[in-house]
Amino acid sequence: MTEQDTKTTTMTKTASVLLVGCGCPLKSMGGYHALQILDNRVPDATLKYIVEPWYFSAEAKNAPGYDEFHSWRKEQEESKAGIVFYSKVSDVPSPTEGELRLAVISARTADNPALLEACVDVGSKAIYLEKPGATKVEELEAMRDKANQANVKVYMGFNKNVSRYLDLSRDFARNQKCKCDVTFLHNNNYKNTKEELSECFERNSEGMLKNMAIHELAICVTYYGVTVEKISKVTADKEFSSMQTLTGPSSGKQFTDFDRLKFKIVTTDGVEINVAADRCGGDDSVGIVSDAQTGNELARFSMPDKETIANISTLREKYGDAMHYFFTQDPDYLKLKTLVVNNFVHGIPAIGVADIDIAIETLKVAEYLTPILQEQLQ
Repeated sequence: MTEQDTKTTTMTKTASVLLVGCGCPLKSMGGYHALQILDNRVPDATLKYIVEPWYFSAEAKNAPGYDEFHSWRKEQEESKAGIVFYSKVSDVPSPTEGELRLAVISARTADNPALLEACVDVGSKAIYLEKPGATKVEELEAMRDKANQANVKVYMGFNKNVSRYLDLSRDFARNQKCKCDVTFLHNNNYKNTKEELSECFERNSEGMLKNMAIHELAICVTYYGVTVEKISKVTADKEFSSMQTLTGPSSGKQFTDFDRLKFKIVTTDGVEINVAADRCGGDDSVGIVSDAQTGNELARFSMPDKETIANISTLREKYGDAMHYFFTQDPDYLKLKTLVVNNFVHGIPAIGVADIDIAIETLKVAEYLTPILQEQLQ
């Protein structure tokens, strides 16, 4: 083996990461991805480039987080990591020979189609795309086609797909002698006031099923074989569910959305699965297993679990005033990126990790179910 061969072999064992959409490091998901990689918590991943369009724009100079971002940027540029920052993806240089470039896109959903195309064009060989990926199915399909043409694999940031509570819930239900009813519940911790919910409805104007409950729908698609074509019946739990029309505080427009929602999906394969979401229910996600005949609850498994909760103080000491949900989901974010890097660099199967085809099917299900459930709750 020549010296050049040795260098190339060594280089291909590491994912060279291009992060797009860093935001304010302690307040945005992209920034938290960066911190986990910089702290060497993702084996065989090196953060090389960061693209941050917003905080390099003139409009952002007086925006919250502007000073914090640029202070952090200078610190990273001057550190031994030597990260190079850009305002747009097209300015990022092409990969060197043997470089395995992994793009991590954590930007506004509406911007993702153009950003993915740009990441492919600058030589990214794999892409980690935050959910839901795009605002419309047609956009995701075009993104998939662009990636496929360049032989680029797209992994999706559905972190609950690899979470421990999901595995425990499925394993428990599988091992019971009785028929089990499984519910995946997603809670947010908004205050149950018109002021908070109206801001929530406006900021997440694509609706609950396309943002909050998209995680649970991805679980249904990945693990329970749910597709639009296979849904034979969907029934809203009217006692649990609530739908409101509220006025957005910034736009003055009316937004109709669910503040609480629970429904059962029955497929043509005979699969039954329940999804629930509560904007004001707390700060956890739960898998609930019940006896289908009696309705008695048999077990529940939560994210964060006791081990994760016990580690929050350590993370807070390390990262300070970061968003609390980063700490409660830290193990899952870490596991997901590790699985992606292991698959991309070493070819190890990324079990449970959603790809863009799953994201497309998940978004189709969300679009299909929304008007049906709205009509049932009128």
